[in-house]
Amino acid sequence: MAIKYSLREPMAPGDTLLEKFRNLAELGFSGIEMTNSSTREYAEEIRKAVDETGITPNIFSSRGGMGLLDARKEERQEAIQSIKDALTLCGELGGVGVIFPPLIGIKMRDHAQRIPDLSPLYNTARLEKELLNAILKDEIAPHAEKCGCSIIIEPLNRYEQWWPCTVAHGVEICEAANSPGVTTMADLFHMSIEESDLAGAIHTGGKHIANVHLADSNRVLPGYGMTDFGPPLKALEEIGYPHYCGFECRIPSRDAKAELKKSMDYLNSQL
Repeated sequence: MAIKYSLREPMAPGDTLLEKFRNLAELGFSGIEMTNSSTREYAEEIRKAVDETGITPNIFSSRGGMGLLDARKEERQEAIQSIKDALTLCGELGGVGVIFPPLIGIKMRDHAQRIPDLSPLYNTARLEKELLNAILKDEIAPHAEKCGCSIIIEPLNRYEQWWPCTVAHGVEICEAANSPGVTTMADLFHMSIEESDLAGAIHTGGKHIANVHLADSNRVLPGYGMTDFGPPLKALEEIGYPHYCGFECRIPSRDAKAELKKSMDYLNSQL
């Protein structure tokens, strides 16, 4: 399998978007994950950079509210609209999807309000799962389908998000939505905490995996920690994974270009 490499926008060397795109093309990357520039105001700048370099903006981010599962309706509505806006932009610019971890905004933000426990009727975890399923099916999946991309539900480790934490949790959400507009992803850093078998988890994810994040066990570029990348990369090949593998981690020196190339060579050697 020839890995299609992508890089998070803030990690890309360069002072402007065009410089970042040019540097990624020079290094042999195929994609870039839009974060800070994942808004309508940057659309034309992104288009021009794509036309010149051939780099695909494969991933977009929701830049508005993160309270998709907040107890307050207005917070949920703000998050829904932000995700829809990001999906629209993603579809227009040829991306794969919009990454969204459903509960990080509730767990990690001081002003967020978690849905209260209504036991013995329903506990908080059940309410959150059922609410997420309803929002995805009724609001987000139909819009994603129209845009030709997907919301990519991101499982995170237990210290950042109560749920979903594993690839299997992500698959549950995809199967409940039953729509190509809802997918999940495999992040090898979070998986190194939550999964007992990285390759097995990728096989579990199968066709539902629409993005992969690369980071070693210490969240530095692959090759600087303890993760064995061979089995999960081979598992991606075995499931016929067609999308991008994006670095989301720390670059360990100021020479970003050299370090990125070194890590890509290392990963290619594991196949």
